[in-house]
Amino acid sequence: MRIFPARSLPETVPDLYTAIWLCILSRHRQFHGHLRRASNQRQELDAESYGDALPEDINTYSASHEKHVPVSREPPHMAYTYLAIMLGSICGVLARKGLELLTTYDGSYLEGVVWANFVSCISMGMVAESEKIWARLLDGTAHLALYVSKAAVPLYVGIATGFCGSCSSFSSLILEAFGMAANLPPNSASYPTEGYGILGVIQVLVAQLTVSVGGFRVGSHITLGIEKSGCSFSPRAYRKAEILCAGLAVAMYTVVVVLVATKNDGQWRSWTFACLFAPWGAFLRFWLSRFLNLRVKNFPVGTFVANLGGTVLLAILTLLARGRSGRFSPVPIVSSVLNCHVLSGLGDGFCGCLTTVSTFIVELCALGKFHGYVYGMVSIWASFVAMLLVVGSYNWTVGLVSPVC
Repeated sequence: MRIFPARSLPETVPDLYTAIWLCILSRHRQFHGHLRRASNQRQELDAESYGDALPEDINTYSASHEKHVPVSREPPHMAYTYLAIMLGSICGVLARKGLELLTTYDGSYLEGVVWANFVSCISMGMVAESEKIWARLLDGTAHLALYVSKAAVPLYVGIATGFCGSCSSFSSLILEAFGMAANLPPNSASYPTEGYGILGVIQVLVAQLTVSVGGFRVGSHITLGIEKSGCSFSPRAYRKAEILCAGLAVAMYTVVVVLVATKNDGQWRSWTFACLFAPWGAFLRFWLSRFLNLRVKNFPVGTFVANLGGTVLLAILTLLARGRSGRFSPVPIVSSVLNCHVLSGLGDGFCGCLTTVSTFIVELCALGKFHGYVYGMVSIWASFVAMLLVVGSYNWTVGLVSPVC
């Protein structure tokens, strides 16, 4: 006696195992498909959030995400924006030079611009992740919003573009990598062969980029903890802070101009020249990014041009300050101490603020994996090749010496 028809059962036991295995495999694929879609959606939201956090804009728009733009009461105050960038750039270049001086000593494990890049990326992570602190300025429900997004808030731009972008320096990173490749003083060492310079370049890039990305993540985590308190700028308090920062920017730059014009000696002149040129490098980076970043999808042309151009200019300044005036001459091309301070100020101030690591890291996080790797590799290797062609060719044909300042 049969309970089931003969055709309802698999003909053999292996067929039964095969049916069960196919069912499990189908469920497994469906489960991982849901996980993959959820992960992709989370990455797209994170990338969109980081892209929106940049005052300079970045073309990573996805048609699947509709954005709500609140009604703005009035157009952004560009004068306050530029003054905020000025204040942030002066504070940023002072912080960078101070951190480099503090962390450069005999026996230090990491020294140079890596600590400045780390601090700037922590700061960038904090401001990029911040939402609640600007919420009352963007809320269009109870009143007309002051600004369409946090990236349009002058104080936010001053911190992100001004301080974070100026405290970090992409051109100095490339110069350090070239110094390791060419084994230049003051960090020259006895390599087993000249080929070990390639390992030196890899060491600099790995250390700098991983520390910077780690700092950016740490900063975002700090903000997530801080925002649990619910603190937020009121429109009245923000206006007072905005006016205060504008006044400080004017006062600080006036003091810098007076010091440059009246004091003719002292090692600190490289600091005043750096503060004098810093805002103009930050302004140029801001303009390039605003006008060029949206031209090409998934490749921030403005930041790329700023980093590459600033690196080329720093290479030329390094050549003038350290290049031998003759084949066997111990004197550099620029032998005047004052002129050397001007070159140092242009390198630390203008080039250092024109190029940025913090914005570069945010853009890498905002882009997809493929586009992020392409953008990062093209930016780094194009800048390194430019430094190699300008400074390297002169070093191997004529030679470099220590600067006079």
